[in-house]
Amino acid sequence: MNVVEARELYITYRKGRVVAVNGLSFAVPKGAVFIFIGPDGAGKSSTLKAVAGVLTYNGGSLRTFGVDPNNDRAFSRIRERLSFMPQGLGHNLYKRLSVLENLRLFAELYGLSKKEREERIELLLKVTGLEPFKGRLAGHLSGGMMQKLSLACVLLHRPELLILDEPTTGVDPISRREIWRLLYRYNRDGMTILLSTSYLDEAERGTALLLMNRGEAVVSGEPERVVKTRYPVFEARGPDVEKAYSVVWSFSNNPRLKRGRLRFTAPKERVEEGLRGLNVELREVEPTLEDLFVEKVGLKRVEIPDDFKPSAEIPEEAVVVDSVVKKFGSFTAVKGVSFTVKRGEIFGLLGPNGAGKTTLIKTILGLYRPNAGRIVVAGSSEPSKIKRLVGYTSQKFSLYSDLTVFENLVYWGNAYGLAPKVVKALVEKTASYFGLDDYLGELVENLPLGVKQRVSLLSALLHSPSVLFLDEPTSGVDPAERDAFWQAIRLLSRRFGVTAIVTTHYMDEAEYCDRVALMSRGELVALGSPEELEQEVERELGKPFLLSCKDPFEAEERLVAAGYRATLYGRKVKFFSAEKVTPEKIRSLGIEPYSLKPSAVTMEDVFVFKAGR
Repeated sequence: MNVVEARELYITYRKGRVVAVNGLSFAVPKGAVFIFIGPDGAGKSSTLKAVAGVLTYNGGSLRTFGVDPNNDRAFSRIRERLSFMPQGLGHNLYKRLSVLENLRLFAELYGLSKKEREERIELLLKVTGLEPFKGRLAGHLSGGMMQKLSLACVLLHRPELLILDEPTTGVDPISRREIWRLLYRYNRDGMTILLSTSYLDEAERGTALLLMNRGEAVVSGEPERVVKTRYPVFEARGPDVEKAYSVVWSFSNNPRLKRGRLRFTAPKERVEEGLRGLNVELREVEPTLEDLFVEKVGLKRVEIPDDFKPSAEIPEEAVVVDSVVKKFGSFTAVKGVSFTVKRGEIFGLLGPNGAGKTTLIKTILGLYRPNAGRIVVAGSSEPSKIKRLVGYTSQKFSLYSDLTVFENLVYWGNAYGLAPKVVKALVEKTASYFGLDDYLGELVENLPLGVKQRVSLLSALLHSPSVLFLDEPTSGVDPAERDAFWQAIRLLSRRFGVTAIVTTHYMDEAEYCDRVALMSRGELVALGSPEELEQEVERELGKPFLLSCKDPFEAEERLVAAGYRATLYGRKVKFFSAEKVTPEKIRSLGIEPYSLKPSAVTMEDVFVFKAGR
């Protein structure tokens, strides 16, 4: 039985001028975990809203539990069988109510009896880890806690169908894993889950996925079976890898360069011919979901004009943070943090929600005054002198939604001290490098998330800063847009010597950083290059393994009970062992392995181990 069925679904906006969904067909069977992926503006959110009955579709056929969502009277009779959680941190919550008050309000709205209400609230507080925070206002929760509360609220009446629009965007890896454990718990009891995500590793956790682009289905099916690229996947390393990266753009639409490793799909004969004579080691590798995604969607090559070359020379030590403390009343948000960032370095600042990253950046910039410690940026400790030398994008875009893109850029150029005529000419000249020509007259509130991110980055670059502070600049952005962002940062760093300090929840983005600092509970818990931190974790935990089996959720529980550090990894389980591991050993734990393979330590492993202790 299918819980949701769509045939030639058609959704438009602006009186038909904008087509969001164009002839989309899919079916979601009972008990499935069905996942939508795709670039910004692909139509994922529109589709989910139509399924939930909160957006009218314009053509084709759509049925949820056999009922047309466009038929309000009929749909009202089955509405209690589903729950919908919109995109955005805590958008379904009442920020001035406590955790417990939000849960009780939702329980009343769902019409639960007093006994049901108290039993389910008690259970959800326990499984989400929110019990110690039940008296805290929802608006004062970290992003991860807020999303867990949002999820708890829509789970209270135990719907048959749970619809989630990017539920883990802006959430750290530890909280993401906790949210997925909660989802698996309810899915095992028969709940059907329909969700969208910008995290490709999450898409592999579903029973089925659908990749959308420009409102249409590109590929769909079981994750293990759809990962087939048109061309072979290659990896290249070596002294000439930067040259190879430039060459590969001539015959591939998806080259990605991370930590000296170039990866792309392309016809084999073109690869051999194009890279002949370059000093790189080339090998063919197995495709991943990311390879499929970027091949289907395509990446954009980014160029940075000389206009963004820093106008001021700064010291070799671009940013110095020495024993910095920041308190809010009796609460200490930053506890004696110290590090130095070199000129031209890409420095990642990582940590769970609420770790103190944003507070630290605002303190470095002079937006907060430290209670103790020393801060030097571009050779100065005076906020007024620092202003012209730095560019900053805040966690929540530094843009005005009721202004156009052009007006926003002119405003920020003026705010950084540029003359109006200079700013206007500069915007007109540089917008094309960020693919913004067609958006200059658009209101920011109407832009896709990825375009907003590009506008925000350009606004921070107009005055040619020497140091960039970027606070979660790619949150919620699809892999293609994230790659374009990191191309720009790499060019600014390598070509012009711009220093970049970036916070992110995407652990694969740490691979772009020269060094990373990991914060937890206001303290610095790790500092070094990605390679150094990964090697350190392997020394402490042992070798990583990847286990494929029938029930990964149960396998994870059994491995943890046996003393292994284990976690869900797509539809597999990743665990660490200091001793040799064999299929027989796994069977002795009551797990029948389909496959057992050595794996590699990732920055997400580093994050979870270091920040979760």
